[in-house]
Order: sequence, then C-alpha cells, then structure tokens
Amino acid sequence: MAWSGDAGDVRLAGDFTGWQAGALPLARGGDGVYRRTVGPADGLVPGQLHAYKLIVDGRWIIDPGARLRKYDGNCVNGGLHAPACDQGPLLVGAPVEADAAGAWQASVQALRAQDEAPLAQVTLTLDGAPVAAEVDAARGRFTAHGAGLAPGRHVLRAHAQDAEGRDAEAVDLVFWVEDAPHDWRDGALYLLFLDRFANGEPANDAPVGPPVTYPADWHGGDLQGALAVLESGYFERLGVGTIWLSPVNTQVEGHFAERGGGDRRIAPYHGYWPVRGRQVDPRLGGDDALRAFVEAAHARGIRVLLDLINNQVHEQHEYVGPHPDWFRTACVCGLDPGCGWSERPLDCLFAPYLPDINWRVAGAEQQFISDAVWWIETFGVDGFRVDAVKHVETTSIYNLRDAVARRFEQGGTRVVMLGETAVGEGDRFDDGCGEQFGDGYAWISAYTGPAGLDGQFDFPTHHRIQWGLLTGNAPFGDIEGAISTYERRYGPDALHVQFLGSHDSSRMASRAASDPAGGCRFADEPGCDLLPGQPADAGVYQRLRRAFTLLYTLPGLPLLYYGDDVALPGGNDPDSRRDMPWTGDLADLAMTADVPSPAQLDLRRHIEALGAARLATPALTRGARVPLVVEPDLYVYARYDDEDVALVVLNRGGAVADRVVGLGALAGPAAWAVVVGEAQVQGAGDGVRLSLPAGGQAVIAARR
Repeated sequence: MAWSGDAGDVRLAGDFTGWQAGALPLARGGDGVYRRTVGPADGLVPGQLHAYKLIVDGRWIIDPGARLRKYDGNCVNGGLHAPACDQGPLLVGAPVEADAAGAWQASVQALRAQDEAPLAQVTLTLDGAPVAAEVDAARGRFTAHGAGLAPGRHVLRAHAQDAEGRDAEAVDLVFWVEDAPHDWRDGALYLLFLDRFANGEPANDAPVGPPVTYPADWHGGDLQGALAVLESGYFERLGVGTIWLSPVNTQVEGHFAERGGGDRRIAPYHGYWPVRGRQVDPRLGGDDALRAFVEAAHARGIRVLLDLINNQVHEQHEYVGPHPDWFRTACVCGLDPGCGWSERPLDCLFAPYLPDINWRVAGAEQQFISDAVWWIETFGVDGFRVDAVKHVETTSIYNLRDAVARRFEQGGTRVVMLGETAVGEGDRFDDGCGEQFGDGYAWISAYTGPAGLDGQFDFPTHHRIQWGLLTGNAPFGDIEGAISTYERRYGPDALHVQFLGSHDSSRMASRAASDPAGGCRFADEPGCDLLPGQPADAGVYQRLRRAFTLLYTLPGLPLLYYGDDVALPGGNDPDSRRDMPWTGDLADLAMTADVPSPAQLDLRRHIEALGAARLATPALTRGARVPLVVEPDLYVYARYDDEDVALVVLNRGGAVADRVVGLGALAGPAAWAVVVGEAQVQGAGDGVRLSLPAGGQAVIAARR
C-alpha cells in the first residue's frame, strides 16, 4: 500500500481494521511516499476483496492508485484483494513486439513467492494453434517469437502450471499486425443499429405482428446484412474506424407495455431487454454471424465495440429465477413516488419488467464480469460501449476494467470502454461518502482513467451545441464557448465521444429543419398525424454539412449515427430508428422502398470527404486547436501538429470575399489546398486570404 503527496498523517482504514477504530498508519519514506505492507496479521482474509479508504490528515479519500472498488453499505471504496493461499503463479506479460511484416516476439513472467514451486508446464497458442516456447523454469520466464503473420488482430494465449499442480490464470496477449500504430481518433465511430440497418438473411426474420405496430416491431436487420455493407467498403468510404453494434444478446420473446403503461406494445428489437448472458440473438444472425462480422471488420483494420448492458435484464432472463438476490425490483425510475432518476439512480428500474442488477452482490458481479470477458474471448471484439453508467455501481466499471486488463491487455492492446453518463452541464452528484461531482463535466471525468473508462459520450457539450448548430440559430461564439469549455475541463488523454445525433433523440435532419413533428414518436399520438418528413429545403442540408464539418474536425472521437449519413428524418424513439435506405448493389438489403434523394447522397459524399481528410491529415485528429476567428456568422479555427496545419472554416452568413485571417505563430505555409468544401484560399503575409460561399464550409490543409 502506497500513497504519494504532501501530508502530515496518512492512515489506512477498511473493513478489516474496523474502519477508523483500527486504522493503520503509513510510514513516510525518504522519497516522500507513504507505505505500509499489510497481510493476514492485519485482518486481511486470503481470497477476499476488502473495502478500504485512506485517511489523509483527517480527510477520507479513495486511494487514487486502487484498481478495484468495493461497496461497504452505501459507500464506494477502494478494493484490496488478498491473494488466496492456494493461488497458482501469476502470469505477467510484456507488450508483444510486432512489425508490419508480421514478425513478432513475446515474453511472459510467472510471479511466485520464493518458496513456491517452480513452473512445471507451459502452454502457448497463437490464434488457437500451439507455438513453441523457450522456458526458463528457474526464473519463471518463457518467451516465443515468429514471423509471417497476416495483417490484423492476433492472440497469444499463455497458460502455466507449477510443480504442485496449481494453475495460473490464463492471459491473452492481444496484438495487431498493421502498417502504423492504431489511434482510435483517426476514424469516426459508427453506431450501427442492427435491426434497422440491413437485412442480409430474411430466413431469420421474426416480427411479432399485431398488437405491435411496425415502428415498434422487429424489422429484419441482421449481422449478415451488416457484413454485406461492410464488405462493400461502405464504412471505409465514410472514414469509419470503429463500429458500435447495438446490443446483440438474445432478447425476450413477445411484446410488453411501454414503461409508463398504456395499451401500446413494444417488441425488444432495440436489444436492451436481454434474456441470455452468452448468446447472440438468432434474429440478428446468431453467434456465427457475429464472429464473421468481427473477423471481416478486423481484416479492414476496423475495430468493433459491443453495447454492454450492465444496468438491467428482462424479468425472463436466465439468471433471474435461480438468483433473485442478484436483482432489485423496488421502484420504477421517475414513475413511483420517491423514485426519481436522480433520487435513486442505482436501484430504480427502467421499466417494471426490467430487474435492476445489484452489483454489490458478489455473485452477480462475478457473473456479469465473466460474461463480458466471454464476449471478448469468444468473438474477439475490441471493447464496449457501456450503457447507463450513472445508474450502475462504480464497481461495474473498475472491477470490469481490472478483469479485462489482466486477461487481455498485457500484450499492449487496450480494451476500449466508452461510457454513457447522460448528464447536463448543471447536473451534480453527492454520494454522501466523500464522492462529489460539482457539474456534469466532473461527473463524466470521474469514471475515466487508466483503471476506468477510456472516455465517455460528451453529453454536456452535446446539449450546448446540438440545437444551435443544426438550426443555425446560435452565434459561433456560443459554439466556441462550449468547445473551449470541454477542452479545459476534460483531461487530454480521455477518448471522449463528440456527437450530435443518436438513437435516443430525434433525427439531426428533422432538428435542422425545425420540423414541428420532431417530438412525435408514433403517427397515432395526439397532435402527431404526420411524422417528420424528408426535408426539401436546401438550407437544411447546408446546415447539416456545416454541423458534420465541425463534428469531424473537433478533438475527440466523432460519432456518426446510422442514417444520419443520408439525412434520415425522424421524431423521437422509435421514429428516430427508421429503416436504412439502400440502392445499387446493396438494394436487396433494404427494408424500405425509400430511395435517397440527390441532396441526401450529396451529404453522404461530404461526410466521405471529411472522413478522408481525417485520415490524410493527422493534425485534424491529434493536433492542438486554436480559434482564429470567432464572429457571430464566421468561425475559423486551426488544428495543427509539428508537420501539418488544417483550417476549419464555417460560415452561416453571406458570401465571404477576400477575408484575411491571421495565423500568428502558425504562419509560414504557402501551398494551401481545399480538401473539403468550396472555398478559395491563398497565402497572405502572416495569414491566408479566404473566399467562401454564403452558408458554406471548408477544410483547408497545408504542410508546415
């Protein structure tokens, strides 16, 4: 146990010390670090996870170095795991060294106490095939190497047993053979809503039918259809680097009432009512179809995230009957008295038939973490979009991260986890135990870091810019204010997702059109005789092009929601989940007779150009950002690194002619090129001279 900082007194208190009553002092070393070694003599029980906190000059804190978390009552604490007495050797892998030609080498160290038995058996497999290992049994170290690996993802699995027959926990050293190191920011994140995307296998269609109406029923989209789109090169043309699949777990049969009751019936086409922990829904293609999709994506260098549902299951889930203590059924969020979304965020139910997972029960935590590990092990997915983070115990993030890190990350490849904490800028949190978040930015940041999430969906910024940017009603000063706030408030290493459209809100195109039906869900609702139609106004598509230009050039990871690539209209859920239209060679995959208009296809070509610009200009994804012009109707900022500079120009007013923009310290490049949009540019002393059409936008790049 160690803590670094400036303090006069540091103590360790936990469930093994009787908390403060038996708090143990840490001694300060010559390097200024406070340390203490603890063991069974201090109350630790071998094989048990203990809750603890540090008391620093009287202030209780969660140890910032703790990789685990544990609840004690209603308070979350650091988690300290005491090794079991009969535990086998602990395998620790080094990052695998692999080059673009497929040559690789790896090493694994088996840690054990000096008096424990040496290694007796070592097993290594590469992508399932045995490989030879060079074993130094005395030192507990084994190595392997090879050549000729094909591009893509590879797994070196290591297992060992000592002379007393004790097994080490296996580790998978995941690594990639590719031309350049992968950076998640280089490509966009695409939300592929499976049931509404593409129907590749009509034989697995299983609509419920009446009393479920078509918008709330299964439509037939599946992994086979998604695979056909993938193999067409569609995602590469859009500059997509990561695909987030909507939930694939097998769903409950039949239909259920909406969460607030009433006569309307809903089928689980969306995937958030699971009844199996380890099975792909046959209606989506089954296990083999997911495996084929992931393998095909990896062959193209595209990563795949699964939607991880850690908050709820359906009441017919296979775990509910045998383990009722794993779930809570006390009250429904926002419907029952005293059960507001923020009053009881950790134990309220999203719907009466969706039991809430109780992560404080050890058996539940172990099962759901084991299930997450299984999805990675079985299908080779690259990580998770983690649903409803603020409604689930903190242990679900940290203890899951610890498990996947030990199993899959030692080869040097991170299992990426992106969280959904749906909060606004003004939202606050106080758990009454010392964990306080003063606003939405702090709340989102609290879950991110090496031992937690890699990033989150940036809801505060989304709320601040979406409406004003899409409608064109916000001056660019407001947009810059929101962007500069998130740049200041979030850590530079966080992989936060910037987004405008999603499956939980009305469509971008309908918002850009200020469609009066934008809040409607079904055509038979009062006041909703007509649902949002396809916009005909050219100004709508102009505003969408501006919005995507901003989104694709901001720091972070941009999200592209399926259908927004062709400006699908739609009101609120489920109308925001209409069928994707396909033409040409993909027409047979379509579940709608609608055909994209020239304006819709032009928007898609614009997004393709933005995706290509991100890939060709590292400054747009990894560079620093500086605003150059922030006026109500004209907005210019630069993204730059040591080699490249890119200017992003957005105009919501009239034509701009011969506007000189100073570049300050970025001045110097003479050969500017317009890579996206319509503009004219030339060097002008310490700046550039720009001309831009009314309402236009452009991305302009140069070498430094």
